[in-house]
Amino acid sequence: MINLDGAYDLHVHSHPCLFPRICDDKTAVAAAADAGIGGILLKCHHESTVSRASELQNDYDDFRVYGGIVLNEYVGGINPLAVEAALKLGAKEVWMPTIDADNHAKAHGSRGKYDVQEGGSTGDAEEVKGISVFDAEGNINEKTKEVLQLIADHNAILGTCHLSQEEIFKLVKTAREIGVKKILITHPFFKVPAFSTSQVKELVALGATAEFGYCTVSPMWHYATVQEVTAAIKEIGPKNCIIISDAGQRHNPMPHESLRVFAQCLYECGMTKEEIHTLIVENPRGLVEG
Repeated sequence: MINLDGAYDLHVHSHPCLFPRICDDKTAVAAAADAGIGGILLKCHHESTVSRASELQNDYDDFRVYGGIVLNEYVGGINPLAVEAALKLGAKEVWMPTIDADNHAKAHGSRGKYDVQEGGSTGDAEEVKGISVFDAEGNINEKTKEVLQLIADHNAILGTCHLSQEEIFKLVKTAREIGVKKILITHPFFKVPAFSTSQVKELVALGATAEFGYCTVSPMWHYATVQEVTAAIKEIGPKNCIIISDAGQRHNPMPHESLRVFAQCLYECGMTKEEIHTLIVENPRGLVEG
């Protein structure tokens, strides 16, 4: 039996949010703490979670609550000022655009929604241009470079999120050149960005870490099987990966339980307890505390 003692879940969705959620911040944190988890990172597509995390942290001594910022239109897109404020207030991760990314709009038919949920502004993908990190020449634009420099300066995590495969490869290369040390390839097997294992290995070779989530293998989305994720982690190497829940949706279990089920399934598919510990404790703890 896999337990969650000391685990860190670096991708938790909760209310307040424009998407329907199974729980609010306080409930998610309390349930995770009761389950033995060491800390969670709150993520919201529509606002910074830094202040939310800071308020909740006041109720706990040993359990850690972290926040970050997603660079969707709601915070001004690729907005260095919003990033600077979030980082100075304690943000642990800066996520590139998710539901407002141009690639997301193309994959899902519009911005602001998934296959079965809507949350925020939407529109026909052909009419509504989403956010890209590219300039007119197809290179990483200057505002994105400013954001990467801020991430490097604060030793924070860069999350690649829903950008296109081409954008992510160039983003990771540029981030490493600028000095970003912590890069998470967000749910690589999800519909966005839909990487192959070989592509993830290339990104890991550039200095990134692969972030595999329960949501990708969940009954509602099911963009990959647990067996495929297990094989990928073994090929990439557990030391180069973390697992997260990416949960909080109404159609998934509570985030802490999603993480437990995911970890247990990986164990049943052949991962050792030592490898699971690396995936849910050592690696994610190093990212937020290192």
